[in-house]
This record gives sequence, C-alpha cells and structure tokens, in this order.
Amino acid sequence: MAAPEIGVIDMKERFLAVPHCPENTVSRVMMSDRMPSAVRALQQNHIHVITAAVLDHIHGAERFHADMSVCTAGGEHLFVAAQLSADNRAVLCREGFILHETKQPVTARCPSLNICVLGDTVLCYPPTADAGLLDYLQQTGRRILTVRQRYTKCSVAVVNAHAIITADAGIAKVCRQNAIDVLKITEGYIDLEGYPYGFIGGCCGLLSRDTLAFSGRIEQHPDYRNMKDFARQYGVSLVSLSGQPLYDIGGILPLAEYDANETTASSDLL
Repeated sequence: MAAPEIGVIDMKERFLAVPHCPENTVSRVMMSDRMPSAVRALQQNHIHVITAAVLDHIHGAERFHADMSVCTAGGEHLFVAAQLSADNRAVLCREGFILHETKQPVTARCPSLNICVLGDTVLCYPPTADAGLLDYLQQTGRRILTVRQRYTKCSVAVVNAHAIITADAGIAKVCRQNAIDVLKITEGYIDLEGYPYGFIGGCCGLLSRDTLAFSGRIEQHPDYRNMKDFARQYGVSLVSLSGQPLYDIGGILPLAEYDANETTASSDLL
C-alpha cells in the first residue's frame, strides 16, 4: 500500500477521535527527528512522519519535542505554541488541522501543552497548562484531574484510555484514585541530553490499538517484563523502532489513522 501523499488526508484516513488512542493503524504521527532510525522505521511502515517544530526560545533538549509545541484535542483540532513559526503553522494547516494558539507562551518552566488526554479524562498541572486548552477540553466533556508534574504527557505512556505506565508516584496515585489502571515503574534508564534522565511517555506512542512503539530498545529497561505483561492485559504489544538506547524525544504523537479495511505493513514492526 502506498504511503499517503504528504499534506493530504485522503478518504482512506481519518483524524484520531480520541487523542493518543488510535482504533486502527496509525497513518500519521508527529515526532522529533532526533532519532533518524526511529523515523525511518515508521516511514518504512507507511506512516507519514511530521517533524516536530523546534522552539528556539527554549534552550534545553525539550525544544525539539512534539509534546512541547502541540497538543491534540481530538479530531482535527490541534493546539499549538504561541511562538510557533508561520512556516510550521502552514505545514499543519496543509495537513488539515484547525489550529488553536496557546494563550500564554510555552517555556521550559511553563510547558503549557504538556498535558495527557485519556479519553474523557485529562491529566495535567493546571497552573502551567494553557487555560484555553483546558477550557476547550472541558467544553467537550472532559474532566480535569490535577497532578503535580508539569511535564504530564512526557511522564505518561498511554496503553489505552484507561491504562497508563509512569514512573511518577503522584500521577500514579491520582490515576488509581480515579479508576485508571497504572503500572508504576522505576525512574531513569531513558536518555535525555542535558538531564539525568528522560521520561517514559517521551520515548513512545501507540501506532494502533494493539501496538505501543518505543524510540529505542524497550527490552533494555529493567522493568521491561512488567511493562510487557501489563500491556498484554490490554492486548497491546511493545515494539522497538531502533536498536539504540531509549531516548526521550518528546513522544510519538499519533494524529491520523487508516480506515479499518485498509491494510499496512505496520505489523512488520512486531
């Protein structure tokens, strides 16, 4: 099956209704290009990769991260950093997105878009989350759960709309109190330039309802067996997109998926 034409959502594709949780095989994702081998693995499996914008005003490695520059709110609605360049906005508009600008600038101390939408639930730290984004999500029927981690999305690996993996004890506690299943893992063992370690959500993303892909060798994580068993409970397999160590690239954000009757080569990743 030929890959979709860049910048065109065709009749064989649709935007994800539920952020981060595809029903079928993903056709388009946004991610950093800092791990070319992971990008190539996706492209070879007919997944169009939109390169995350670089936020030049942020000086750390997170300036390359997709979960810093955008947040999908469901369907074609995409919230973007106020500082996003006109060129980057034009790329996203050509992809068919309706863009909503943050009310406040995105910074390292205030990562306004780094929230995690889980079906009808939103995990975030409200003091740093963008007010316009939270208003929109509440108007579309989502409830807001407050956590203390500003980098919420980066800290959460989404298994499905009711199950996550995280190393953050506060996020784990809030989720358990709200009927969200959680696997708590050990901090560390994920690289991120300039920091002691990165986060689990920053190195992965769902490529279908049954495939959770990682930027590097998830098998090298000390909690791999527990993660594999936890995900298997929900019919999800863990796959590695490269032979490199796990690296926090700011997440692999699924944006569009193929219709159910379309077949792709994504299963070759298994």
